[in-house]
Amino acid sequence: MKCNKSKPINDHLLRSWIRCRRKAWLDIYGDKQKKLWTAHSTLQLNHQIDCFHNLSQKSYGIGIQACEEGKNIAYGVRIKYPLIKNRIIKANLPILRKTSGESIWGNYAYQPILARQGKKITREHKLTLAMTSLLVNNLQKFQVQKGLILHKENEVLKVEKIKLSDNINTDLIGSLLNLEKDIESRNPPPITSNRKKCIICSWRKDCDAVAIKEGRLSEVSGIGEKRELLLKKIGINNIEELAKIKHYKLKEKLEVFGTQHGDISKQIILQSQSRSTNRAIKLNPEIELNNLKKAKGLYIYDIESDPDIKHDFLHGFIRLPKNIKNEISLEQTKYSPLLNLEKNTESFLWKRITKKLSINRDYPIIHYGETEPISLLKLGLRQGANPHEIEELKKRFIDIHLLIREYWCLPVRNYGLKSIAEWIGFEWKQSNADGARALLWWRQWKKSRKINKMYSRNLNSIFEYNRDDCIATLMIAKWLIDH
Repeated sequence: MKCNKSKPINDHLLRSWIRCRRKAWLDIYGDKQKKLWTAHSTLQLNHQIDCFHNLSQKSYGIGIQACEEGKNIAYGVRIKYPLIKNRIIKANLPILRKTSGESIWGNYAYQPILARQGKKITREHKLTLAMTSLLVNNLQKFQVQKGLILHKENEVLKVEKIKLSDNINTDLIGSLLNLEKDIESRNPPPITSNRKKCIICSWRKDCDAVAIKEGRLSEVSGIGEKRELLLKKIGINNIEELAKIKHYKLKEKLEVFGTQHGDISKQIILQSQSRSTNRAIKLNPEIELNNLKKAKGLYIYDIESDPDIKHDFLHGFIRLPKNIKNEISLEQTKYSPLLNLEKNTESFLWKRITKKLSINRDYPIIHYGETEPISLLKLGLRQGANPHEIEELKKRFIDIHLLIREYWCLPVRNYGLKSIAEWIGFEWKQSNADGARALLWWRQWKKSRKINKMYSRNLNSIFEYNRDDCIATLMIAKWLIDH
């Protein structure tokens, strides 16, 4: 299995390779039936379209003809050029903007533009911009010194200028050569040590299966890219070897690289033992959880948010009107979704939430992670809640994630809600659903609700997903009590 020399490298393949060398290889040779659809690419595309629409639209055209005619904006310019070793490099540039210069078309030139999501400009953004810039420069026979990166935050478009330095271009050419080497190989590159990236990757299930089979250290919670490298330096190459080493020996060896690594030695050994045997290890045999055990009933709370505009658009609640130690009928649990359509409707939302929670003031509010209490308490403060009210509300929160981490070591790669819930046997009704997909559903519904009913079902999908998140939290709390 060898890459055809005539096959071009494009901007999409470069972005994949920068994120993960193995991903780029799988994009060419992987079994497409194993590839998952993820919402992140659609969210990115929608964000890009929103950003581009905010640019001046007075004079625009399509393709290279728009450049020849001197339009302010040129959409959909397709370029290919042999940047390295006669290998064709090509890109389909969504947008170019006219700027000053002396190109083959006249006393003007074009500069490339990218749209990004996320808080920071990354190496991926810089190298992709550099590649499109080199292609544009070869086309117009003029070197543009800067490219633009657009980012929309809180409905405000931000434009950042990136200097296309010699260092960036050198990094780009080196990356293209290494990418070429990888895709000419018969075998895929190794799985990345930074498995956090895998959450949004369409090839994650394929790589998960390989990582588990090989006993990769990256499968152990608490071991990231740097720590895996340190463990390999001291001769520990897989989960089985880590599970067998004595705690004091590992601590001694890791402290050479810093006390923080020695301090975590016991934790990662236990985690590897749990992973290799696929069994839970109790960390604290004196676990009591009286506030959960003695509660007459519970509220379960989960929110869905749009991080780009810092807007919690859905507050989901389940009220369990009996002790958690009793048998729970999921069909009879009442789910209450409270929508927050716009930020200026928060006062009404706060009244609805406080009314709901005041029905049973002695019920704890369980949640998974720190997001929910932080968001709700901030909402209360914005709406003028008095300090006593905020303090009483704060006392009712119980973080199930913290309890799991404090009392148990489980055979999972991470302690996220989905990982733990799936390990105890809970399944979401909608396959391949996650927070990103819920966000995509929300944006589609908001955009279309006043125009047509094409996405009306998306609101129900969000409710169903959020309800499952609440039930998953409840099931993990139930597992804690039962064990």
